Amino acid sequence: MRILAAADFHGKAHRYQSFQAGIPAEQPDVAVLAGDVNGSPSFFSLLETLDVPTLVVHGNMDSLAVGERIHAIDSAIFLHNQVYWHDGFAFVGVGGASPKTAEVTPVDDITPQQLDETACDVLVTHVPPKGVKDAAMLGRHIGSDWVRQFIEKRQPRVALCGHVHEDRGHAWLNEAMVVNCTIGKGGAYTVIDLDHDISVRHE
Repeated sequence: MRILAAADFHGKAHRYQSFQAGIPAEQPDVAVLAGDVNGSPSFFSLLETLDVPTLVVHGNMDSLAVGERIHAIDSAIFLHNQVYWHDGFAFVGVGGASPKTAEVTPVDDITPQQLDETACDVLVTHVPPKGVKDAAMLGRHIGSDWVRQFIEKRQPRVALCGHVHEDRGHAWLNEAMVVNCTIGKGGAYTVIDLDHDISVRHE
């Protein structure tokens, strides 16, 4: 499974263009946009050009209403409070500035599931877990206690996030690989290969 991921586009056209160029270059199975996507024409133009399943959560700078327009695009999925299965991997999304939920709904279903009972191989949030890839200016940790507790309890294989532009990169939290895929400091995208092992490359 190859994932192409990014966060924190903030309406800048060149950032969407760089991400789009990563699709033919990297040939991912799934694309993930981990918040602060900005509901601009450039963002929706990007979604309409992508030919792989594209999972999106909103960030602290996005309106929750952005999900309604995302749902109208065939290859795009607004993953907030949902679970999506692809090639045997379960992706769970919880967006926003203060992520927290007790239940999720499978994509293409209407039956909610308790989050504690839902499979989760890849967690997608905008905000990082507290203390991991969340160091902002002056080293202040601004991550989410809830995200950290979820990862420690459930141990997804990968946790994708953004939000903290100063702390792009990846690090282990117990058995979970936390990947801050922000492009806010000049990045284009992050490539995650998820098989028996996990490899991460930031471009």
